[in-house]
Amino acid sequence: MKRIVTLLACFVFVTNCALFAQVTFKNPIITGMNPDPSICRVGDDFYLVTSTFEYFPGLPIYHSKDLVNWKMIGHALTTPKSNPLKGAKASWGGQYAPTLRYHDGTFYIIGTNYGGEGSRGISYVSAKDPAGPWSDPIWIGEWYVDPSLDFIDDKVYYLSPDNAGNFLLGTIDLETGKFIEPLRKVASGLGGSSPEGPHFYKVGDYYYIMSAEGGTGYEHREVIQRSKSPWGPYEPSPTNPVLSNMNVREHPFHAIGHADLVQLKDGSWWAVCLGIRPKNGKFQHLGRETFLAPITWDANGWPKVGTDGIVREEFPKPNLPLHVWEKDPTRDHFNSTELKLYWNFLRNPYAKDWSLTERPGYLRLNGSELNFSQNDSPAFVGRRQTAFDITASAKVDFTPVTDNEEAGLIVRADDKNHYDLLITRYHGKRVVMLRKYLQDRVAEVNYKEIPNGEIVLQITATASEYKFWAYKEGKDAKLVGTATTKDVSNEKIGGFTGVFIGMYASGNGKASTNPADFDWFDFKEGAERGN
Repeated sequence: MKRIVTLLACFVFVTNCALFAQVTFKNPIITGMNPDPSICRVGDDFYLVTSTFEYFPGLPIYHSKDLVNWKMIGHALTTPKSNPLKGAKASWGGQYAPTLRYHDGTFYIIGTNYGGEGSRGISYVSAKDPAGPWSDPIWIGEWYVDPSLDFIDDKVYYLSPDNAGNFLLGTIDLETGKFIEPLRKVASGLGGSSPEGPHFYKVGDYYYIMSAEGGTGYEHREVIQRSKSPWGPYEPSPTNPVLSNMNVREHPFHAIGHADLVQLKDGSWWAVCLGIRPKNGKFQHLGRETFLAPITWDANGWPKVGTDGIVREEFPKPNLPLHVWEKDPTRDHFNSTELKLYWNFLRNPYAKDWSLTERPGYLRLNGSELNFSQNDSPAFVGRRQTAFDITASAKVDFTPVTDNEEAGLIVRADDKNHYDLLITRYHGKRVVMLRKYLQDRVAEVNYKEIPNGEIVLQITATASEYKFWAYKEGKDAKLVGTATTKDVSNEKIGGFTGVFIGMYASGNGKASTNPADFDWFDFKEGAERGN
């Protein structure tokens, strides 16, 4: 009898846990570097875009049916013409803060290409299918960051900061990119530093400007103001900020802000925003991620996250049918002629540097003369680190002929801060090398001799530490060395991006005489080591 009671208690507990899992969701909803989210709803589907800075292709498009589970379906900027990144400064240049909108059967994305030889200012692209193809860009000729495009009152409104604490509003001709009603100042920031990331909405009789302020750190927040006319005057909400975690220092989420709103069919409102998850004190290395929170409107027509404005770890899920996408396989066998969507290059890649067809079933990297020091595009293919505990592995076929040739795996924060687990030559021997390159200098180097043939290189990570391994398949792994996550955190190195982990080859001043062939690449979340 006691056993039956125990089994019943276990059944009730498991059932309640399952029910709880179905009625709540956990933040963040899109992990790894996915800042500045902008969202739109089309019928029963939701689409979202985030910033990419110096990575190519630019501006990933995510699709969801339930607002909680998201799948990458494409990129908006897939050519050097639409995403010129040559010379873009790491973690500061490239594609900033896009806005995604849908109108009359067409999707539009507007954003700023900032910094570098190829920078062009603000442009927008369009597509009938959010997965692409997207149009060539129409360049507006303005240099303001974080523009927004909004379809209200049968007009196309353009809203942006003026980089001096104010917000500019005008209307635009989508065919030409020319202004119909010229830009004019309609509102200002509400007291915090760096007023930016504005979005424009009409709800009822009011026009709302919602914007971020307080910079990108712990004072980051989202505020709102409204007017009966799009041209002002605007009054601020008495319950600002709409969302912010700046007054809950013990919370695991910080730098919450840069939000966008979406309304569901049932009339409820939700916000997507960016935030960080610092560890080991105030250090975060995954970058700014995408979070979701419910919005409530008070009797006076002012929005706020919940009742206190705090973006929490867990909320009741939206009133939508659960829709979980099939996960990507752990292993990429490189058996296609196209890279999977989660792979990225650094700035605009050179076609000669990589191939999926020169040796079918392998990703071939032809190490060029470039490395990370030239502010260019070396032979690098990487993906976001999407969790603290991960294992990333690759089987590499590479025989360096001279000491300058190297190929393997990289933990890249930016050009001046990265951990390199590479096969190279040292004193005439083939070795695996762990090089810690921090603050634009070599901080430490470790070597281990390795046998001939294909080698598996592996990186394991926790919230505080990376470990670097090498082994032949079927043999025990050898630890090459360790490194801290703190040294590649944004707080230590600056910038706006997060860690990418990927494959790399270089001749360090002249092209390699041998290619590096990657048979497969594994990426899995969880603390267990993969061999």
